[in-house]
Amino acid sequence: MNTITIIILFTMLFSEEKYKEPNYTLINEIDNIEIRQYDEYIVARTSISLENNKSDNNMFRTLASYIFGGNDNNEKIPMTAPVTSFIDKNEQNMIFYILGEKNIEDLPTPDNRNVKLEKFNLNKCAVINFSWLANKERINKYKKDLEDFIKKNNYEAVSPFMLNRYDPPWTLPFLRRNEIIVKIKWYDKK
Repeated sequence: MNTITIIILFTMLFSEEKYKEPNYTLINEIDNIEIRQYDEYIVARTSISLENNKSDNNMFRTLASYIFGGNDNNEKIPMTAPVTSFIDKNEQNMIFYILGEKNIEDLPTPDNRNVKLEKFNLNKCAVINFSWLANKERINKYKKDLEDFIKKNNYEAVSPFMLNRYDPPWTLPFLRRNEIIVKIKWYDKK
């Protein structure tokens, strides 16, 4: 391995920024699945038709432009993690969490009309973590694991299954942190 390769790898491993994340309370952990309780947060959301095959890149750029100053105040808003994406009806959705703000009115208005500011309440969720790349096969595998867990434990999924990605694209695959998350309710086993 040459010196340049070693420097690049070292930089990738040790220069990661730590972004703020939504707080949650861990209610229970069963095997590799967590039950969490989240508060309500403000998010910036954008949506795109499922027919657009470049949706993740387009949506990320749209949201990033808002937090990097694409708003009526030219104000930069701190980047947070995770970036959450999900399919609802015929749309692919992506959200950025805006932490530390309680009122939408306190935030600058997006320049892009495709960015919507709204309240987002996950409440109680079932979550499964995985590393490496979040490709379609891996997403489907972990979603199936979570669906099996929900059925086995007498829970009900009450939202779309969502993908949380925590790391920048240059993060080495084995160091990446991803989650499949879904809002749930449960019933007493009587």
